[in-house]
Amino acid sequence: MSRVLPSPGDPDQAPATGQGGRLHRGVLEPGALPPQVQSRFQRGVVLEARALAWLARAPLPALLLQFLGTLGLAWLALELSRAPGHIAMMWFPNAWGTCWLLFAPRRYWPALLVLQGAAIGLANVGHGDGWLAAFAFVPANVAESWVAAWGLSASGAYRHIEAGPRRCGLVLLQGGVLPALVGAVLGSAVLSLRGQGDWLAIGPTWFTSSLLGSVSLLPLGLALLASTGSELRRRLLSWELLPLALLSVGTALVALTQLPFPFVYLVLPLVLAALALDFVAVAALVLLLSMAVGVMVAFALLPLPAWTAQWQAVQLYLPLLAALVPPLLLSAAVAESRRHNEVLDRSRNRLRSLYEGTPAMMMSCEPDGRVLGVSELWLERLDWRREEVIGRRATDFFDEPSRQRAMQVHWPALLASGACRDIEYGLLTRDGRRLDVLFAATCERDDDGQVVRLHAVLEDVTRKRLAEQLAREHERSRVTLESVADAVITTDASGRIEYLNPVATVMTGWPPELVRGTLYGEVMLRRDVDSGAELPDPVALCLHLRDRPALPHTVMLRDRHGGEHPIHESVAPMIDAAGGLIGAVATFQDVSQAHALAVQLAHQAQHDGLTGLPNRLLLRDRLQQCLQMARRNGHLFALLFMDLDHFKQVNDRLGHACGDELLRQVAQRITSTLRASDTACRLGGDEFVVLLPQIDRIDDAGGAARHVLREVVRPYEIGGQWLSASFSIGVAVYPHDGDDDEALMRHADAAMYRAKQGGRNQYRFHGGASAAMGAVDEGEAPA
Repeated sequence: MSRVLPSPGDPDQAPATGQGGRLHRGVLEPGALPPQVQSRFQRGVVLEARALAWLARAPLPALLLQFLGTLGLAWLALELSRAPGHIAMMWFPNAWGTCWLLFAPRRYWPALLVLQGAAIGLANVGHGDGWLAAFAFVPANVAESWVAAWGLSASGAYRHIEAGPRRCGLVLLQGGVLPALVGAVLGSAVLSLRGQGDWLAIGPTWFTSSLLGSVSLLPLGLALLASTGSELRRRLLSWELLPLALLSVGTALVALTQLPFPFVYLVLPLVLAALALDFVAVAALVLLLSMAVGVMVAFALLPLPAWTAQWQAVQLYLPLLAALVPPLLLSAAVAESRRHNEVLDRSRNRLRSLYEGTPAMMMSCEPDGRVLGVSELWLERLDWRREEVIGRRATDFFDEPSRQRAMQVHWPALLASGACRDIEYGLLTRDGRRLDVLFAATCERDDDGQVVRLHAVLEDVTRKRLAEQLAREHERSRVTLESVADAVITTDASGRIEYLNPVATVMTGWPPELVRGTLYGEVMLRRDVDSGAELPDPVALCLHLRDRPALPHTVMLRDRHGGEHPIHESVAPMIDAAGGLIGAVATFQDVSQAHALAVQLAHQAQHDGLTGLPNRLLLRDRLQQCLQMARRNGHLFALLFMDLDHFKQVNDRLGHACGDELLRQVAQRITSTLRASDTACRLGGDEFVVLLPQIDRIDDAGGAARHVLREVVRPYEIGGQWLSASFSIGVAVYPHDGDDDEALMRHADAAMYRAKQGGRNQYRFHGGASAAMGAVDEGEAPA
């Protein structure tokens, strides 16, 4: 896009911004849409899906609409920016283009961006600009659209603009602030190069103008794309919208022309709208208000202070932005709160329905014994209607002996202890029949520890014997599980945790009361030992297969506090006598010591015990990797075969301990000369190898060899004595000196012996690399 920007002497022209789009699919199916869109698909297709289908079905009319919309918005902005207001107008076309890019497949992006740039260029030409000037800023504006669409589509944040103030703010940052900054930098740079002003003065005007256009139009466009037709009718045809729209425009007219600190008053009707209306309606009011302010500025209805001309737009639009953004964030917060309240209401109703419909005799009471609620089975067994029960004392339904025991002994003890169980009572039905029950209750307490409600379950006493037998079996199972040394977790048939034994509690760090009812995979965070990839929930797989799943031999378990432990894990389904799936049991053992020992042994197998450098085995593996990469990418790599000169004399004269210390210090100096990607290895004795996995020129290997020689030749202090050492180095370069590991090692070794024969403390290239350089394969000894 492009449009004219103000020069220091021309303050009434404004810059344009741009934002871009994204897409991920070409077929319109509910399953291909994100979860937020899929949930609305059941109530009606969202406008984004409808627009995508239209674009796929009739691309030419859709592209024409995008072009005409951009042209109209650019024309309007440029028309107002040339009005007598003497200040730059906000710029909307780029936000319009961003919305198109966001729902269009990526194959349409080039066409949309070209049409967007053409429309803005034509709008500038229509307002008197030359063709070169009109199209000079198209790349900056198109870049804004592309940056905005790319950022929003990559994060997916634009689908969640109503999901809370944090998401809304992220959308404004990715779709407004960052693209406007990019456009400001590019556009002001072009202006400076063409001699139309100082880019430090032009950039802020461009930035605020573009940002205001995005803040004004983009939230509304994104909210529309995520809404269905029925939702839009409900949101935009609300009776509160028109009065608040009139109030917003009227407040702007009065405040900006008559009152001090006018932008403070602009926020008030928008705040009322954020509290009373949906997000899309608030976004529409924000757009209406910003356009109203722009019209007032353009037609000189707003008295402007005597600001520096080139900073007028910045000093006007920053307060305006401060007035527009908070209501959007507040509206997103209110929308999030409404959704949470709806979820809570549904959960409350569902729990009430579950409570009343549960197939058990249940009742809830106040601390003084008045009944708050009972289940349907309670009413059925005692033959009472709900309205006859609520508000009466629970003991009114007890026979006289049970009533006396409850009021004098059990009820006070229940309030004091917080729970009771297996108390035998006699209840009376409406017709006077006695029903023997077992009474169990628990107290619900507030944050201060005061009892606010009691929940009781009543069972027929005929079931008491079975209940006692089950309790004994449960206790025996619990004691057994808590006595074993392995961690044990059991789940229900849906994979939610029911029990953890003490070993599992210690290993995971989660007490049972915090994770009971939670999915196994949400508590047991497991990853692959080698790759670190997150592993799927094994219990869910087990329940799906109704069999033991094949699991990795060892996995890494992350506990509650972030620590990780290697474990061996086993999961099996629990099948009852009738063949029904009742849950799953998982057992696991901490194998930290065995794992650490395995890691230690693996390290020892691949590293030299004296110097800690990789050994011949690890060198072979990395050399094979270098060969594969070099064959694929066609780059060079080098192998340096190094032998310590006269090392045997050090061992013979000073002893093997001093010789070992010299080898360690030499290894440290070799390592210090290398890049992070290079590998230094000790083959054994006084032989070392350096692998340079990628070099640009053959002589780079010579430079590395010279660096090693210079570092190694410096004196060493060992055992109170100063020693000197040097290397003879042979260099082989792939592919000139061989195309396999054996050939490269052999040729590097041969070149090393030539270096020794040439007087030591120097390096030699093998013949192939030397010939490829067109020079002799001799390396100078360092001074």
